[in-house]
Amino acid sequence: MLKLERLDVIITTTDRSEVLDALAFIMTLFWKYLALSSVISLVYFGSFARSADLAAHRAIYDLSLLSGGGGADFTDVTGKMYLDWSDVCDGWTLTQHVRMIFVDRNGNTITNDFSFSSWESRDGSKFRYTMRSTTNDELNEQIEGRAQLHPGRAGGVALFSKPEESSMELPAGTLFPTEHLFLTIDHAMSGGHNLTRNVFSGTGDDSLNEVSAFIGPVIAPASVRPEEFSESQSLAESGLEGLRSWPVAMAYFPYGKGDHQPEFEVHFQLMENGVSPSMDLDYGKFAIRGLIKHLEYHSPPDC
Repeated sequence: MLKLERLDVIITTTDRSEVLDALAFIMTLFWKYLALSSVISLVYFGSFARSADLAAHRAIYDLSLLSGGGGADFTDVTGKMYLDWSDVCDGWTLTQHVRMIFVDRNGNTITNDFSFSSWESRDGSKFRYTMRSTTNDELNEQIEGRAQLHPGRAGGVALFSKPEESSMELPAGTLFPTEHLFLTIDHAMSGGHNLTRNVFSGTGDDSLNEVSAFIGPVIAPASVRPEEFSESQSLAESGLEGLRSWPVAMAYFPYGKGDHQPEFEVHFQLMENGVSPSMDLDYGKFAIRGLIKHLEYHSPPDC
């Protein structure tokens, strides 16, 4: 039996092909929220560059099963996540590639691949996005589209070209992912602790979420666990030595449904230069941990 309590998914089967199909469905949900969380560790807060040294960068994370898995019929998870954020003068681009290997109760492996890329305008009003996910090289889902906010942020519209042409109205006050992180870091720097906004991620027709952020008190410089870095890259070499940070938790709720239980939660330590050394992605019945293993910074563009 496959069961994800927080997502109200219950699938009963003993057939391996059906298990693969069920896991593919579960992973489609997983990728949607992984795409949202990826911008947490790859964002350049341009509007705050005058008061802090915040930089675009490239990072590689090791992914592993933190807890659970039995309820979703797998016993172990390993993988890698590659993230690249670039300042392209008129906005920001994000590229993400993930490969995860799931081991089922019989020791069989299931390989999931995910790619996501986006461009968001510097003023936060326009957004383009593509997403593709596969299980054992078979396509699960492919998304392409663009979104734009109306003048004055009085709502907006998302236009999908894949998997089929469709549109979605965005309510007033909707933010795109990078702009949402702009607001979050501003809130943290000003001493705020709670922030709730509607965020559109572009990962499907259900990718509009009410996101509640909970920001803890500032953490003193260099409070990064040594295990969060590979032996080949020290804290100093990573450019994180001497930086402040904040513990942040974000809970994602389906928009307009009044749910009291989030579909997904992510917990991370946000450094003042925009890097997240680690993140825990909590899906209710299981949780995935990502630990940064390589980090390098991009040179500022010649705009």
